[in-house]
Amino acid sequence: MAGLDVEDERFLARLAERMPGEPEILSRLAVMRVRLGALDAAAAAAERAVELAPGLAGAHAALGLVRARTQKMAEARASLERAVQLDPNLGSAWMHLGEVLSLVPDQAQAAVDALRRACGLMPRDPCPLNALAGVLMARKQYEDAIGLYRTASAMAADPSPADMLNNMGVALERLERREEAVAMIRSASLIRPDSAAIQDNLGNALLGTARAEDAETCHRRALALGARGGETWSNLGNSLHRQGRLDEADAAYRRAIQINPDGAKFHTNLALNLLLSGRMEEGWREYEWRWRDHPNLPAYLTDRAWKGEALPPDLPAGGTLLLQAEQGYGDTLQFIRYVPLLKARGVTKVVLACQPELVRLMETAPGLDQVVGEAGPLPGFDKALTLLSLPGLLGGLMPMAPPYLSVPKGGQVRLPEAPAGSLRVGLAWAGRPTHGDDWNRSIPARMLDPILDVPGATFYSLQRGAVMPRLGRPPLDKLVEAADLCADFCDTAAMLKDLDLIISVDTAVVHLAGALGKAVWLLLPAVPDFRWLMEGETSEWYPAFRLFRRKAPSGWEVPIARIAEALRSRVASGPA
Repeated sequence: MAGLDVEDERFLARLAERMPGEPEILSRLAVMRVRLGALDAAAAAAERAVELAPGLAGAHAALGLVRARTQKMAEARASLERAVQLDPNLGSAWMHLGEVLSLVPDQAQAAVDALRRACGLMPRDPCPLNALAGVLMARKQYEDAIGLYRTASAMAADPSPADMLNNMGVALERLERREEAVAMIRSASLIRPDSAAIQDNLGNALLGTARAEDAETCHRRALALGARGGETWSNLGNSLHRQGRLDEADAAYRRAIQINPDGAKFHTNLALNLLLSGRMEEGWREYEWRWRDHPNLPAYLTDRAWKGEALPPDLPAGGTLLLQAEQGYGDTLQFIRYVPLLKARGVTKVVLACQPELVRLMETAPGLDQVVGEAGPLPGFDKALTLLSLPGLLGGLMPMAPPYLSVPKGGQVRLPEAPAGSLRVGLAWAGRPTHGDDWNRSIPARMLDPILDVPGATFYSLQRGAVMPRLGRPPLDKLVEAADLCADFCDTAAMLKDLDLIISVDTAVVHLAGALGKAVWLLLPAVPDFRWLMEGETSEWYPAFRLFRRKAPSGWEVPIARIAEALRSRVASGPA
């Protein structure tokens, strides 16, 4: 195609020399030069066309395209808007206008409208469909984007255009249809084996299907093919981190930061790697990068950020510090333990804004003066901080040991009766499916049989949500449904208090049990979340925990067998 473009440009240039006053020829020449990357020459042709024919829509469209390619977005928008005013049926102008508007803040819907207009005016051209799909991808409308990519690829001259297949694969991965994503991007890589971007995306998709070694191979291939950005090095770091090769991952993340020192994601990935390695001081410091350029960060967390200073009662809001919960329920349950340290720092009053489902439970946490839902109106405050910034700010001190939460009044759920002398065991085998690492931490229910077959124990399901389609449920004769009795975390806390033992994967119920001081046997993947570190059978966070780790490359069978053996011993020992 490039050779044909060169021939077309030469033909149009000769024609323009013979007919220098023809603005339509100059407009077409400008567009062709943009395709060839000759932007200065393209600008000269487009500007001359507008000068000759200020009422010609195609001339303004060509000039708008040139300005867009030279990053003069305001001027590009003006030229393209003028073009569609002059000729509302000029599809290419609507397409390029949509592309420009997609880069302008708060103009996403206008971009979609312009590109839809272009699709209607250019029904046999895949380009506006492809551009519209890209905008919908940015808006996280992945299903719609996939449909457009499929239609566009069917129209394209190439029956399997690699870029569209690659983009469809990325959309499928965002929808967590991971195996489909791998297949789609692999098809793109077979067509374009020399594409560093496609190799990088294939590596990301493979990592999402637990194939970290294959992901590493793809990222290294992308680097060998010429990938120069920090993104590929960070992706390589992710594949190494998932294999537990933390020192190598550290080096890859630092290389990404060296290339792009302001890459917040790269610093955050490094932070999680450091924390898992037990390098807490540097890890918590790097973790503060998670808020750089965050699109949803409330302004008060920047304008009134607490730096650790005293907040005396003579301040406007009475020396009040607002603590903002972040991330999942488990994070709030774990890190609320830091609150009692704040009064020793001279904070007069502490208000927690947390998930509505946790408000009643958090009211039992020591050191809090008020708890409000994060989505509702906030009381007055002088300074603010997110909950997971406390460990770094307070110097990594380990705060009060469990129990630091209690069952609120009104938590009245009682477990169904168990046979006399039976050990009452709560069981959870799946985490939140939207968690990015859930595939690594959740367990198919059928694998729990060695535990459920231990005599002398009555098992209660703590599992909430629709887990049957993805992981299944144990037979009803082996497991008593209990989670459905709970309306909120207060009820769950009351239920946990009645249990002798909780056996679970890493999920919010674990942190609730830990905060209540309950005994938990925790099933962990080979590379767990940072708070569990890489080795050890105990946790500094929760002294009553016992950690059962899966070792790579083996599966869950070994730690489950160890739990079954330990449970037999626990039952044999009688009541605690």
